[in-house]
Amino acid sequence: MTRRRAALALALLALAGCGGKPDPKSAKGPAATATPAPRTDAASMAARANVPVLCWHQIRSATGADSARDRAYIVSPKALAEQLEALDRAGYHPVTGESLVAHVAIGKPLPPKPVLLTFDDASAGQYTRAVPLLRRHRFVATFFVMSVVLDKPGWMTSAQVKRLARGGMTIAAHTYDHHLVPEYAGEDWDTQLLGPQAKLSKLIGHHVRLFAYPSGLWNREAFAHLDAAGYVAAFQLADKLDRRDPLWTLRRIIVPELSGREPLRAIRRDF
Repeated sequence: MTRRRAALALALLALAGCGGKPDPKSAKGPAATATPAPRTDAASMAARANVPVLCWHQIRSATGADSARDRAYIVSPKALAEQLEALDRAGYHPVTGESLVAHVAIGKPLPPKPVLLTFDDASAGQYTRAVPLLRRHRFVATFFVMSVVLDKPGWMTSAQVKRLARGGMTIAAHTYDHHLVPEYAGEDWDTQLLGPQAKLSKLIGHHVRLFAYPSGLWNREAFAHLDAAGYVAAFQLADKLDRRDPLWTLRRIIVPELSGREPLRAIRRDF
């Protein structure tokens, strides 16, 4: 990890709170035993990149107009409620995106059975239907916002994004208009990385440091551009972790319309 990125990871650590339901058994005070500083080489970070990360998209009931492809990204509020209940009953502790990245980058401790909950694109149902369910369980989540859709019908408003950030949720970038990263050239990098970052950072009052690749598609060329833009980590989907650059290829799995316990099986299978 470069000196610059280590400094940014430390800045994230200052912002990071575990969220969810923190473990009360923290060792503090004079009786606590000093432990060696975690290693920050790529292999050590890759070894810590094993926290399950779940990804949802549209939270609504499917309609007859939805294609089979659409339905893969739609989860009804009832199904989401069952999924979150199953996670809660199984003892999972949702953490913030910043906390997960600080764990991978510099070994920041996490609570028992950590999990990162993420929502892509910023469709309206995430705020109106998912957020009340998250709050019922005192869960935190990370919202990867596509900035072009803000304040348009069917999508989140700028005011809602602000409220999410103030309520302890992580706001992160998901490009301007979902243009796929491997297709970028020339000014695309500024349009898709810098523009959304600046807009979201202004909205929430602090820098946005996390990014999600549209459709999970990435290439190694993107890493230098993300770094130069001030991001500290990027999330793909279920492709293999790049063990040379784990912070730029953090894995997630999409949660479709599954019964409540299916995400638990997916976690055990994929992480």
